Amino acid sequence: MPTIGLYTATENELGSVQRAAAGLADDISLVVRSASDLDDPTDTKAFLSEVTNTDTDAIATIFWLHGGEESLPGYEQAVDKLAEAGVPLIVKSTGDAYAMEDTSVDATTRDQAYEYLDRGGTSNITNLLRYLAETFGSDTYPYDDPVTLPTEGVYHPDHPGASYDELRSTFDPDRPTVAIWFYESHWTHENTQYIDAQVRALEDNDANALPIFCNPATDTDDQQDAEWVTDTWLIDDGDPIVDAVLSSFMFSLSMDERGRSASDEGNSAEDVFLDRLGVPVLQTITTMRSRSRYESSTTGVMGFELALSVALPEFDGNVITHPISGKERLDDDAGIGSAPKQHHPMTDRIDHATRLAVNWARLRYLENDEKRVAVVLHNYPPSDDGIGTAFGLDSPESTVNLLDELAEREYDLGGRRPDSGQALIDQLTAQLTLDDRWVAPADVRDLSVDVVSADQYREWFLDTDDRFQENLRDEWGAPPDRPFAIPGIEFGNVLVTVQPPRGFGMDRSKIYHDSDLQPPHDYLAFYKWLREEFAADAVVHLGTHGSLEWLPGKTVGLNGESASDQLVSALPNIYPYIINNPGEGTQAKRRSYAAVVDYLTPVMSNAGTYDDLQELESLAEQYREAGMTDARSDDGEQLETLIREHVDELDLAVELGITGTIDEKADIRGPDAAGSTLASGSVTGDIVTIDTLVERIHEYLTDIKTTQIRMGLHTMSEPPINERLIEYLVALTRLENPGVPSLREAVAGVLGVDYDRLRNDPGVYDEALGMTYAAAADIVYETSCDLVETLATENFEIPASEREAGPHDEVNMNLLVVDIDTIGDARASAGAHDDLREVLKFICTEAAPRVAAAEEEIPQTADALDGAYVEPGGSGAPTRGGVDLLPTGRNFYTLDPRKVPAKSAWRIGREVAAGVAERHHTESGEYPEEIGIVAWGTPTVRTRGETIAQVLALMGVEPQWTDAGRIDDVEPIPLSELDRPRIDVTTRVSGLFRDAFPQAASVIHDAVETVVELDESHDENYIKKHVETETAEHEADGMDESDARSTAMHRVFTTTPGGYGAGTNKAVDEGNWDDQSDLASVYVQWGGYALGSRGRVTDAHEAFKQRLSTVEATVKIEDTAEQDEFDSSDWYAFHGGFITAVSEHADSEPASYVGDSSDPDNVSIYTNEEKVRKAMRARVLNPAWIDSMKDHDYKGAGDLSTTVDVVLGWDATTGVISDTLWEDVADAYAFDADRQEWLRDVNPWALESITDTLLEAAERDLWNASTETTERLRDLNLAVDGDIEARDRNSTHHGMSETDSEPGVTNDDD
Repeated sequence: MPTIGLYTATENELGSVQRAAAGLADDISLVVRSASDLDDPTDTKAFLSEVTNTDTDAIATIFWLHGGEESLPGYEQAVDKLAEAGVPLIVKSTGDAYAMEDTSVDATTRDQAYEYLDRGGTSNITNLLRYLAETFGSDTYPYDDPVTLPTEGVYHPDHPGASYDELRSTFDPDRPTVAIWFYESHWTHENTQYIDAQVRALEDNDANALPIFCNPATDTDDQQDAEWVTDTWLIDDGDPIVDAVLSSFMFSLSMDERGRSASDEGNSAEDVFLDRLGVPVLQTITTMRSRSRYESSTTGVMGFELALSVALPEFDGNVITHPISGKERLDDDAGIGSAPKQHHPMTDRIDHATRLAVNWARLRYLENDEKRVAVVLHNYPPSDDGIGTAFGLDSPESTVNLLDELAEREYDLGGRRPDSGQALIDQLTAQLTLDDRWVAPADVRDLSVDVVSADQYREWFLDTDDRFQENLRDEWGAPPDRPFAIPGIEFGNVLVTVQPPRGFGMDRSKIYHDSDLQPPHDYLAFYKWLREEFAADAVVHLGTHGSLEWLPGKTVGLNGESASDQLVSALPNIYPYIINNPGEGTQAKRRSYAAVVDYLTPVMSNAGTYDDLQELESLAEQYREAGMTDARSDDGEQLETLIREHVDELDLAVELGITGTIDEKADIRGPDAAGSTLASGSVTGDIVTIDTLVERIHEYLTDIKTTQIRMGLHTMSEPPINERLIEYLVALTRLENPGVPSLREAVAGVLGVDYDRLRNDPGVYDEALGMTYAAAADIVYETSCDLVETLATENFEIPASEREAGPHDEVNMNLLVVDIDTIGDARASAGAHDDLREVLKFICTEAAPRVAAAEEEIPQTADALDGAYVEPGGSGAPTRGGVDLLPTGRNFYTLDPRKVPAKSAWRIGREVAAGVAERHHTESGEYPEEIGIVAWGTPTVRTRGETIAQVLALMGVEPQWTDAGRIDDVEPIPLSELDRPRIDVTTRVSGLFRDAFPQAASVIHDAVETVVELDESHDENYIKKHVETETAEHEADGMDESDARSTAMHRVFTTTPGGYGAGTNKAVDEGNWDDQSDLASVYVQWGGYALGSRGRVTDAHEAFKQRLSTVEATVKIEDTAEQDEFDSSDWYAFHGGFITAVSEHADSEPASYVGDSSDPDNVSIYTNEEKVRKAMRARVLNPAWIDSMKDHDYKGAGDLSTTVDVVLGWDATTGVISDTLWEDVADAYAFDADRQEWLRDVNPWALESITDTLLEAAERDLWNASTETTERLRDLNLAVDGDIEARDRNSTHHGMSETDSEPGVTNDDD
């Protein structure tokens, strides 16, 4: 019997090969191996022995490689072995010349064999084997020519061979139809068990199933791709014939990263053809791992599957789900030596994915007045001052806009809705809230939307996944024997409610040991009630962000044990999210199955100067003018005295780098080292002349006043107008946009201002300008605003020149530009006028229309509730040269994680690394041996990996990129080029980074391994020094060599899988700490898990402590001005917590730095203390920002309260808030009479919280407040507390009034 050998580099074909071999068992012997069968060279040798054995009549062998020679281990030796044995060889590969060269049969035979292989399937494999036996064997073996199998078509297990029209004729027109997209190769090789399971599940859920196979992307004319399938089979006369799609296709079907390609070429994308289809596409994952490996893993989907099956499909706007099948090896029934691996269905995951698809599809079938929608507002930390937690968003007003839109679309809102966000909040706070201090138990039922009985909850609890039940019991005990109250207000079929507390406040001890805290029973009762009792058809989680997506479970690709899977279940989830937070937004997409609808950032504007800062600026300018007129004498001495007094009063010694003092306070720890974060006691700096001091004042105040800060909040579908629009457009074009000059630089050039000196030498006086560059910066900004105001006045429709102008056009672009006079005797820069014309045209044609399109945010959210496709869009910081990321209202995507860091990020990260190293060296006289770095997921997305680039640059290694932009390797930078030692780096990455960028952690791991092996001394290579020293110490303590080295190599740390955050802020929020050692303990407990290569996480608390003990400096990159240190408690939790933990374990305060890359072309290095105090002066204490929040009533007041909480957190962890700053906070936030009156009116809980926080700062000796001040605060706190108690007890509106006169309510019948 002739024997034919076959090696295949993939396992896709093995099903067909098995069936072909079984059919030929009596005629031909087949010896088969796949790549997974060849674990080492001995396996390859054994395979070759079988296929060259003359005793078995070996007549031919096929190498089906699909790639390069490396696809077969020992390829060259195998070719030689077959040649020596005289066995004909056919090598099949994709487009590689070597395959033809190494093929030993004649061209006719080779091409015929290739044709059989290309067409695939059982019949073609069978006839290939017969053809080879006929050609090279001694007997006759009839065979058929290759047959062309369909490369696209429909499939149904009950209708084999049915055509598209025939299958559609079986559908029930009253049921939704869900398409299932899968690979042609799976159909060809009959790998369809998981498709069959989806069909059954869809039909069990009363839906029609339309399985379609194809090659999603093809370059040949012989095949049709997914776009053709969509246009031909899924759309009829412009309308979709399906209501949802389940797709397991990997990669993106239709686009590149829009303007964000890894090659930095800014490739534009193709049209997203899925928008023509217009229905939700749900991404399912056919994992290459077995089902048991998936279930036992903590990560779910990692490695290349994270990129190919999650990140890249997000470019198409897909709703991400989870694996629905695992690859399992079948039995080798044909006895050929290899068995196929095929996709076996995960029954519960298929059930979930299909129910989710059907529920999305049902939204297209239900009439709007039948739909029931839950709008969930966030409330973290749970308190009445912060209902509607959402970064940058007026969430109450946005909710009202959504309710208005739903009413226009004929949703049943019960005939009434609130007429403002403040009215909505007044109604919510008159009901049961998460703060129930003044609610008597007997009133709970009346103040709630509903109450879930203990028996009903127990039934719901037992209906969840067994593993999830066990987790909740272990965390919180058995279901409690008490009812569960549901907060909120029902507007007919639309519920506005508040997400339950996360649980840390219910048992504060859990902060110290439960970073992966399971949700409490109340949380489960809430979401079960939404689904089962309220019977929601969809849910809107409104604003950035809630806690659902941060609950324990697999990192990506959730299973039934994962908490958020059990909670949101198969409920369509629409999630409005701010565009500049793509990392956390991606978490919402991947861990709560959400379709994101992004919203605009708040308006950005120059901070300017105010109050004492403005007076100091005026004094400095007076001194300058006095010197100009030679009138220094008495006036000069008096001005010098006033200036120095002002500097002392403002505590500016740190910022100006001069010797001075900062208000004393108790319990200062650590030395006054260079870069110290301490904000009290004596400050070591320069003793400077008044001239130098004035120059530094100008530099400092220019840095403050040109800092971009937010003004107010965004309200969904309300793009900025008037002055705010002008400020925003100036901010959006301040830096270069792709292919477009910087407005600021162009205006400076036209005015004759040297742009580099404007940014870097603001305190210097320029003779030609007749002023300092600081003063010139003011004129540049004012001119920019004036130009954009002119554009706005003309409705952004200005002709380019007089030639193109009409008879009524008084302004044209050319006239607008040439009419600008230079400053003083300065001369305009070459090309500046052309640049200015270009950027002004860009504002008219691109920036302004894209901003205006934010009015679609609410309609897009409502469209999603109608089961519509939410188109994809880019994400990031619009004011960092990202106008092309707009418009908002889209389902944003991020990037390919395999391309981190990108080349653009490498340039900036390397610059930050050099700046930090040099500043530390300058101030301390030596380079740090080890630096601690904070790496977050969202900045990594926005910058494409600047933080990781900084880590690598400090270690002295450079990434190596493939032509496609993926990281392939790292290479050491020669010490001669580095010109400093290799600095060790310990990186604390967030849980989001752990989930989204395991490949980047692997790159760091590879870098450490590379550097440790270099032939360099310990004085040149601190990484090698520490690894070798600590390895020896571990071995001396009894650890074996391998474990000792592995432990010493840990450099990337994170939380346990399913855990998120640093924990420090949880302790501060709950007041559950006595001193900084408690905060350090929490930081270590939460962050003591090593993240190794391929995303593997291990407990490494002792290793983390070891690393902390050797850190000499900490660094965090800040890449955008759209967020700052006081926007969230995460800032101090991660960086402040890092500093505290190092202080505890190294017994000294580390230097701490911030790399500011918000202007990528002008990176700055600050100490952490400088940067925090800068944010205090620029925004937190800025009356312009505080007053801008008054436009947003309750939500604005709540955000002010949150800001004060973060001030406390920074002082608790690092001591950077001086007494003067605390006094300024108290004056601005608590004692200002007008603001106090406003707070008591719109959000008394915010004023109560502010006074609570200020009193806590004083009680903890963080602030040495006077007795008079603390008494004023206590009196105010008690007064507000009384207001709240009276408000709650005297409230007459326990629910919605049915009368037409209800205040704050719009009645649709009016």
